[in-house]
Amino acid sequence: MALFWPIAKVLCFNLAAVLGVLIYEFYLLRENYIRYAPALEDKDHTMRAAQFSETGEPFVIKTRTIPRPQCCEMTQVLIKVGTGGLNPVDFKMRRNANINMTRALPVVSGFDFSGHVEQIGSGVLGYRPGDIVYGMLPLQGQSWGAFQEYVVANYTIIAHAPTKISAREAAGLPLVGLTSIHAMAPVLRAWQKQGQSSKDKKILVHAGAGGVGSFAIQYCKHVLKMHVATTVSAPKAVLVKSLGADEVVNYKEQKFEDVVKNFDVVLDTVAQEYEQRTLSSSVLKSGRHYIHVLSSDWQPNSREENPLILMVLPFLRKWGYSLIADLFGIGIHYHCDPVSPDAQGLRSIASWVNEGLIKPVVDRSFSLNEVAKAHEYLEKGRATGKVLIEIGTITE
Repeated sequence: MALFWPIAKVLCFNLAAVLGVLIYEFYLLRENYIRYAPALEDKDHTMRAAQFSETGEPFVIKTRTIPRPQCCEMTQVLIKVGTGGLNPVDFKMRRNANINMTRALPVVSGFDFSGHVEQIGSGVLGYRPGDIVYGMLPLQGQSWGAFQEYVVANYTIIAHAPTKISAREAAGLPLVGLTSIHAMAPVLRAWQKQGQSSKDKKILVHAGAGGVGSFAIQYCKHVLKMHVATTVSAPKAVLVKSLGADEVVNYKEQKFEDVVKNFDVVLDTVAQEYEQRTLSSSVLKSGRHYIHVLSSDWQPNSREENPLILMVLPFLRKWGYSLIADLFGIGIHYHCDPVSPDAQGLRSIASWVNEGLIKPVVDRSFSLNEVAKAHEYLEKGRATGKVLIEIGTITE
């Protein structure tokens, strides 16, 4: 009995710490999305949209005529969409039976878009009708999507599209670009505190031919001046080398942990398969950084419907691993910061594109009537770069 109370106190303290961490992380997650109020419906005007009313296979997506979003509250902008960008999160949400936890059905598919401004609210600064813009809609809290003819968004989450590429190509940049920037942000802050720069640091980017991977290679190589290794299949080696990869690992013939040693960072877009292999090997030097890009598995399974596995465990690992690394100087720093709308990030991406440091990688396009086919195609895992959805015409 003498040991009971000390053990109980330790357990209570640990439980309180865990709950505190989760409350804090989910508060930040909620704040990143809930602050952007969705537009109301304008029942006097309609538009075409790729919408689904139930979750399941790609065929649940139908092209429907629905009310347009209403414009404009003080800080909102009405955008006529030209092109949308398809991302894995789109098909993962479509097949997730628990989607109502984050978005109310029926849902319009898509988050990335480019188009031109048609109308602005009285408090909007820096934009006027006719401007070509691009952006990413919040991942949670609204049923509107990018694959519709008109989008209403807060002007603080959009940016002027890059001028050195077409507006069509720009639609494929927001989510993958912001994912890369937000993923690397805590690593860059840590180096800055230590008086170090990113130049010549070594990073392994998994799935380098995918949407996030193809952007991250260019960002880390040309903007951050890092040494970049990546994993791809043999046919895609030429592409990733052209984007800036210094080392290429054919994951079908080699285990990356046998080839890559003592790196500074791992950016892992397929953490469900690679996380434990990375953390139990010498891929990373002690005290270095592992980035878990929050996502469910590519192939459908029960994991993606389990919030404990998808969100809670990565957040706890983030705090646990990083606390040990900070206090005792051993192990690794673990990061899993979710992507969210970010106008400053979009402005940075546009400037890098205009400077020639980053170029979009586009696989193919589908029409608005073919969004279900686009989902099916991307879900097969063979796309190189981005899949686009052509919705309207933009005069540039």
